[in-house]
Amino acid sequence: MTSSTMIALTLCVLFSLADLPYAQFVGARAYMLQQRMECKGSKVYDIANVQDIEQCKEACRQFDCDAVNLFQVGEFSFRCEVLETVYSMNPAQGAACYYAQDAMNGGYGNGLGGFGGYNGYFGKRR
Repeated sequence: MTSSTMIALTLCVLFSLADLPYAQFVGARAYMLQQRMECKGSKVYDIANVQDIEQCKEACRQFDCDAVNLFQVGEFSFRCEVLETVYSMNPAQGAACYYAQDAMNGGYGNGLGGFGGYNGYFGKRR
């Protein structure tokens, strides 16, 4: 098996919407998964042809992001979108969103994703 085939298979396992980890950590911030959802907000960075989930995490770290969208754009191709702020989520096939728990309504558990009523805006609690 070639290394590019191995990378493609690894990405499929990593990004398969059914197999994504429930949470990711970037520094001290916890990012919670919403499958089949796309976070909406101010995009600050986009990575096409993602080779490794660490690329997305590092971009998120650099921009102190509130969310990262993952998109499957082909059988073995993926893209991630780094959002500085988050204001809503929409259902989307072939997508998943990791959002910073502390960005959701001040981090008190009243935001989207089954945590209660959405107040219409997410922002960093700093």
